[in-house]
Amino acid sequence: MTNQDGRQRKVASRTAILMIGALLLLGACGGGDNVDSDSTEPDTPGSTTVPTSAPEPTTTPAADAPELDGTDWVLTEYVLPGGSITNPWPDTEITLRFDSGGKLTGSGGCNTYEAQYAVEGPYDPFESGIRDANDGQVIRIDSLVFTEIGCTPDRVMEQESEFFDLLPTAGRWLLISEGSFSLRTADGSLLLIAAPSP
Repeated sequence: MTNQDGRQRKVASRTAILMIGALLLLGACGGGDNVDSDSTEPDTPGSTTVPTSAPEPTTTPAADAPELDGTDWVLTEYVLPGGSITNPWPDTEITLRFDSGGKLTGSGGCNTYEAQYAVEGPYDPFESGIRDANDGQVIRIDSLVFTEIGCTPDRVMEQESEFFDLLPTAGRWLLISEGSFSLRTADGSLLLIAAPSP
């Protein structure tokens, strides 16, 4: 074998290695004469090329609703007809008790009352950030009835009337800090806050 033959074999060997490397590189990158990497048309009849897209967003399932029933609640704050928030008079106690059968009972500070209530849908706990209208769970309170005993002073009766007027406007309820809960309108406006009875 001459030097010329040896050189030709080395060149042919290097050329073959380079061609194999180029083919492997084209295959890895999806290149090739008959492949259009941006195409969404099928390459062959009966096959489908799916365009690349962002992954589907995942949603966190709503939390299980905590129990509203089984606790005696005492009103700590409520909203007056003008929109300001106040505390009940010191010499009165307004209570709420939700039972598992859908009945709400308690005292308005003078008269006893009862109503029907129902909760529905997922419970959206308030975590951190900005409170929104979807926090908590949907609640409906209706069929409110109460005794009609007159109490003095008049401010006790006025307070009770304001409390009774709030109940049917409730649209959502939400557990808040220190084990208290709030009733809110359907659009998230505060109606009242009650704490567990001591």
